[in-house]
Amino acid sequence: MVTERLQELFGRLEQITNVQDIAYHRIKEGKLSPVLKTRTDHLGNEKWKSVHAASPVLVENDQLLREMVRNPKPVFVQDVKNDPRSAEEFFLFGIDSILILPVTDGSAVRGIVVVASIGRLHSFTEQEVRQAEELVEQYREILLG
Repeated sequence: MVTERLQELFGRLEQITNVQDIAYHRIKEGKLSPVLKTRTDHLGNEKWKSVHAASPVLVENDQLLREMVRNPKPVFVQDVKNDPRSAEEFFLFGIDSILILPVTDGSAVRGIVVVASIGRLHSFTEQEVRQAEELVEQYREILLG
């Protein structure tokens, strides 16, 4: 049931942004814990999880995640290669543009939904970001479950 609802969320986010690579991570013990992603790139879910296990993403070492945890608002990078805030992991996964949406429980960020444009730049508009943020809020209970 949870997987189907996450896939539904991902489909709706794709409709809003026209970006296909979407993933959900919980934040556990200060690092990202991958839950589910779309199957649009060369990795697939199991390989994606194993890459994260081999190279954990620590919130404290990622400028964008640190910023989001302090101030839970969507963060986006239009051009990963030319933005100094870009994390090494963006390059590892071949991301060109990225939108990171916080999943909050009260004021605490408990997870993130990532919309990652791979293979081409994407300019996230204010409308896309606002609609995506509203959509993530509608699915918050499933995401926190």
